[in-house]
Amino acid sequence: MTQRYFVTGAQGFVGRYFIAHLLAREPEAEILGLGRSPANVAHFTHRVHWGDLELPAPLPASLDIARDKRYRYIAVDLGDRAGLDQALRSFRPDAIIHLASGLRDDPVEELFRTNVEGTVHLIEALAAADISVQRVVFGSTGAVYGRSSLAGRPLDEHTPCLPLDLYAASKLASEHVARILTERHGIDAVWARIFNILGPGQDERHFCGKVAAQVSAIRGGQTGAKIEVGDLSPTRDFIDVRDVATALATLVRHGEPGEAYNVASGLETAMSHVLDLALDITGLTGSVAIEHTYRRAADIPRAYADAARIRDLGFAPAYDVRRSMSDLIEYYCVTVRSSVPGA
Repeated sequence: MTQRYFVTGAQGFVGRYFIAHLLAREPEAEILGLGRSPANVAHFTHRVHWGDLELPAPLPASLDIARDKRYRYIAVDLGDRAGLDQALRSFRPDAIIHLASGLRDDPVEELFRTNVEGTVHLIEALAAADISVQRVVFGSTGAVYGRSSLAGRPLDEHTPCLPLDLYAASKLASEHVARILTERHGIDAVWARIFNILGPGQDERHFCGKVAAQVSAIRGGQTGAKIEVGDLSPTRDFIDVRDVATALATLVRHGEPGEAYNVASGLETAMSHVLDLALDITGLTGSVAIEHTYRRAADIPRAYADAARIRDLGFAPAYDVRRSMSDLIEYYCVTVRSSVPGA
């Protein structure tokens, strides 16, 4: 039986990997991707660095899905109610995976417009279209737990949500409005609280991407032997983007309606360990200067998940942090480097 997937945020980091996952594993899948940016079959929407050179982030080969006739992309903003209505009515999906999201450093108006108002528009359009979808999965974040992380214990889905920044607050608000509206309209919904993602193609605004860009440039002789980092003492729960894609597919099929799930490894990893892995992978251990040049506001010392609930559905991560960092560094040394003009 054909499964028709409607994926918002389709050109985002998670969206692209999720769509590639479906196409690789579900021969009968048909997918309509939706995003606000024009279709781009060669690059992510963010930029990366090779040394001092900034360039559009090239897609890894595994995400080259443009020629797959089972996938189609349309550019429709979530604020375009008429466009949403038309897309849903014409495609008539079996499942919706809502991954469109504002980013942590977006202006506050943009955060709430995308994360809260966009979610409201999607649900209202779905209800108006009178489509009997089997499941809606809403992408959220482990950052919703916020201040509760200060207790230093694994965060399960019953942990109080006490956001520490406006990004997390907007995602929690999105969860609340989605829960109210899906219950009102009788829509089967689950929430994926995704923890710290890493993997090939990651935006350098995130710690692992920033580190991988720097060590790769040093290894490739593009910069001097100096790495700029922030505080390396915090711990996080890192999960590979390819495992996130698998987890989302698991929630589509097996998630319990009305429940939230931590999408995480369940392992606590220090940022200092991630840097050590990157230096070891590139053979730079002991040969570079480490400069602590920045610190994030509202940072917390420890944050990691209790991932038992999603594991009970049969999900288990396939990538450990070393493998993920190795693949991310290879992305820079091969994919990014080959995209440099004249390379």
